Amino acid sequence: MQQRRTQTAKYWVEDFRIEQSDIDHLYNILLEREVPLTLDEMALILVRHRVAQEEEALARQTRAGNVYQPLNRYEVGDTITFPQLDRAVGTVVAVRPGENPDYGPFTVIEVEFENGRRREFASELDIDHPLNASVEEPMPEEGRLMSPEEIFIEYGGSVADALAEQLAQHDDLVRLAGHWFPRSLLVEVNVGHLNLAEAVLDMAGGGPMTTLEIIEQIGMLEGVNERLAEFSLNYALQEDERFDEVGPAGQVLWYLTRMEPEEVRNPPARLAYDPIPYDPSLLTPELKELELQIGDEHSHIPHQRGPLPQSVTVTLTYPHRRAGTLPLSPQLRRMFPTAYEAPRIRFTLIDAQSGEELPAWVVRPGGYVYGLTGWFEKYGVPVGGYLTISRTNVAGRVKINFAARSPRKEWVRTAFVEHNRLRFEERQLTLGCEYDDLMIINVDDEAGVDALWQRIRERKTPLEQIMLDIARELVALNPQQNFHAKTLYSAVNIVRRCPPGPIFANLVQMRQFEHVGGPYWRLRSSEAGV
Repeated sequence: MQQRRTQTAKYWVEDFRIEQSDIDHLYNILLEREVPLTLDEMALILVRHRVAQEEEALARQTRAGNVYQPLNRYEVGDTITFPQLDRAVGTVVAVRPGENPDYGPFTVIEVEFENGRRREFASELDIDHPLNASVEEPMPEEGRLMSPEEIFIEYGGSVADALAEQLAQHDDLVRLAGHWFPRSLLVEVNVGHLNLAEAVLDMAGGGPMTTLEIIEQIGMLEGVNERLAEFSLNYALQEDERFDEVGPAGQVLWYLTRMEPEEVRNPPARLAYDPIPYDPSLLTPELKELELQIGDEHSHIPHQRGPLPQSVTVTLTYPHRRAGTLPLSPQLRRMFPTAYEAPRIRFTLIDAQSGEELPAWVVRPGGYVYGLTGWFEKYGVPVGGYLTISRTNVAGRVKINFAARSPRKEWVRTAFVEHNRLRFEERQLTLGCEYDDLMIINVDDEAGVDALWQRIRERKTPLEQIMLDIARELVALNPQQNFHAKTLYSAVNIVRRCPPGPIFANLVQMRQFEHVGGPYWRLRSSEAGV
C-alpha cells in the first residue's frame, strides 16, 4: 500500500521544515489578496499547499511512468520519477561514463529537478541493489484521506511554530497584532494622520480606543480595504513613541503614552528588585515548593502549560500592598494573555463584592498589576491576605475578590521602626478577610518604614545582615525560638525587595541559621542574643 506522507504525524511533527518555496507561496498569496493574514491563516494555506504538492507529485509520477532504477539506461531528455526522494520528478540533462573498477562498466546521469537542483545517479549498473528490484504499480490508499483543514486541526500548531520562526527573518514582512503583511504594500500614513490620531486620543482622556474608532474620527484612508487600512495605521502607530498598544488578547487598543499613569510607565520604587546571585541547587525540595506557593514575580519558575486557569489566588505582600499592585505570578500572568505579548495591557477589574468597575493595568516588564490602592484601602486587605482573580467571558475584564468573613479582632504580627531598626510585636487588629497566618504582617508606621527602606537602600545594606536583624526579632515572638521561612520572606520584603530564592539559599548556607525541621529555622545560640 502507498501512504501519502502528508497524512502522517511524522511528516508534520518530526520532518516538517519551512522551505523558501513555502515563503514564496505565502508571499504571493499576500500580494494577491492585499489583506493582512494571521499566523494560523498562513499555516492553513501552507498545509493546503503541501497537500496539493504531494497530489501533483503523485499525478506526475503516474504520467511519467519511468521510475528510477540503477540498472536502466537513460538518455538526455528522459523524465524520471524518484519514489525514494518523495516522488520527485526530474529530467536527465547529461550522461557520462562511470568510473569504479568494483562495479564494472556503467554510466552516470545528471538529473535536474523541478526546484532547479541537480544530482547525479548511476545508470546501467547491473548489480544486486534494492532499487533494482521489480517496481510495483502504486496502489490506492485504504480509508478516507484527511482534508487539509482536518490536518491543520491536528498538526497546525507545529506548522505555525515553524512558520513564525521563519517569517521573523524576512524584513519585508511586517508583524502586528498577530497579523503579517508585506511592508511594501502598506498604505501611506503621514505625520498629519498621526497628529490627528494623537488629538483624538487626547480628547478621549488618553484612550483606550480601537484603530477603527480612530480611523472614523480622523477620516483617513477612504476607499482602502478596511483590514489593510487598519493594519497600516496600526503599524504607523506602533512605530511612533507617542502611542502605546494596550489591548488584551484579540483586541488592539491604543493609548497615549504621556497620559498613562506614572506607575505604569515607571515601576513603583517599592517593587524594584536588584537581582541577587545565588545557587538554586541549595534549595531543598521543600523550599522549592514554598517558592512555588509564594509565586513571587521575580522567582525563576518554569513556564506552566495546560489550559488557562479560570481563577488564581495570590497572597498579598508588603511591597505590593504599599504600591497598590498585585504580583504578576506565573499563574496570574496567564490570566492576561495577549496574542503578541504587549508590555502593558489596559483592562477592567470588577469588584466581586460590589460590582464596581476599576481601571487597571498589567505591566509585564515590571511583573505587576497596577490600580488597586483604593480597593485595598476600601476593604482593609492586609499583608498576607488572600486575593482571588477570576476570568470572565469578556476579554479585558476580570473579577477580583477576597475571602470575606465577619470582622473580628485578632493578635497580629506588627512591624514598626525603632532606633533605625525594624521591630515586631503582637498587636490587635480588626480583620474581615482570610489570610496566610505565616505571611501576615501589620505595618502601623508606614512613614517610618519608608524611611528605613530608603536608608537601607542608600547604604546598600547586605541581604544577609537584613535577614539576621529580622530573624532576631521574629524568634523573640515565638516561645519555640524559631521562625517559618515564609514569615522571614514576608518580613524581609518590608524593607528590601527580594524574591524567596536568595533568602532561602542564605538560610541554607549561612552558618548563623540552623534548620530545625520542616520549613522552620532558628538562630544558633551565639547569634540569637546579639
